[in-house]
Amino acid sequence: KEDSDAYSSGATFFMPASVKPRCALENLAMDIFQAHTKDLEPGKHFDLERSDINMNDIFSGAEWWTLVLETSEPSEKKQEGCTNPDSKEDDTEDEEDDEVGMHFDADYGLEEQLPNYMLHPRVATVTYLSDVGVPTLVLDKRSPPPRDIEKKTLNGSIENGWLSCPIVGKHIAFDGRLLHGAPGTFFPSSSTTKVIEERDEKEPSAKRRKVQNFDGGSSSVTDDDRSKVSTKRITFMVNVWLNHCPIDAEPINDSLCSLMKTMWELRADGKDENGKNLKKDADFIPGLKWSSQEAPVHKKPAENELFQDKIKLAADESQWAGTEEVILCNREVDVLFCSTMKDLHGVTKKAQEEKGKSLEIRFDKNSLQLKVGAVAVDSEDENDEEDESST
Repeated sequence: KEDSDAYSSGATFFMPASVKPRCALENLAMDIFQAHTKDLEPGKHFDLERSDINMNDIFSGAEWWTLVLETSEPSEKKQEGCTNPDSKEDDTEDEEDDEVGMHFDADYGLEEQLPNYMLHPRVATVTYLSDVGVPTLVLDKRSPPPRDIEKKTLNGSIENGWLSCPIVGKHIAFDGRLLHGAPGTFFPSSSTTKVIEERDEKEPSAKRRKVQNFDGGSSSVTDDDRSKVSTKRITFMVNVWLNHCPIDAEPINDSLCSLMKTMWELRADGKDENGKNLKKDADFIPGLKWSSQEAPVHKKPAENELFQDKIKLAADESQWAGTEEVILCNREVDVLFCSTMKDLHGVTKKAQEEKGKSLEIRFDKNSLQLKVGAVAVDSEDENDEEDESST
């Protein structure tokens, strides 16, 4: 969308594990890659880099990109019963700004060369850099195998999923083969963001506050900073690839990399407007610092499990929440939400109230379904056919 082009170019970048990071985002991407491969030994379980029989270079590393979406309050249209497939109202662009369609992460450049073959990352991750916006929905559904030419295995009921609401600094990771997205119509964003005061609520607004991070730490922000980011859902995505680099993902070019400055690098003297040394300040916290926390080993496994909630099948089709139309594996696919909108929004609210703002979802059989349709036609191909028929 045009409004978000300034924040998200649609391109993905690649950070080879054998190369030294050049900027904060490359460094964060490599920190995430190393966190998810720390139990693997390079040269034994995977290669940092090597050449294949055709002398093509093969790398392991992190595919990364950013996504910034404007968030909005759910409109009346998004309430229960108003997004039924029979509804004649048209969606507006503003209402879709905070949506991320359901999709698989894959090497789509490779798929163009080898139809019906989807190669996925080993691990897909999302790191939230704001605490607003629609939650991420991950479903227990893998892409079809290459032999399934008609994609019939996509059809049917999905009965397990996970919902994750944004929190600054929160990091989620899942099997890179799973279907996921952020369907804001059915699982909307929270209506408020919570700011935790460091001391007294009556302190001057200019005083720096602290926003609680997912890992229990905190980062400093001003009221002016919050006003600039409070309506934006900001995420940093990293896919972990072993012995493969996606065809269309390349290291970010030097000119863009040189523009990526952290706040303490923007001033030549390294000081803020009050003359304080940003790096040596006792309260200084780097803008991008990776600090994952393992689940405490002294706790029983059951104590570390996510809270579970159930979504029921609505018996009357007129009560179904609606349908999301997506393109999966080069097919037109309908994602049917066959429960009430009230149930879907209720589950979202429960996730927002849980510690960590995440929960596991159990869907009644057929309450969430995929229905595979025709082969997707590229819009450029359609235009070419129309031009030919008119001559």
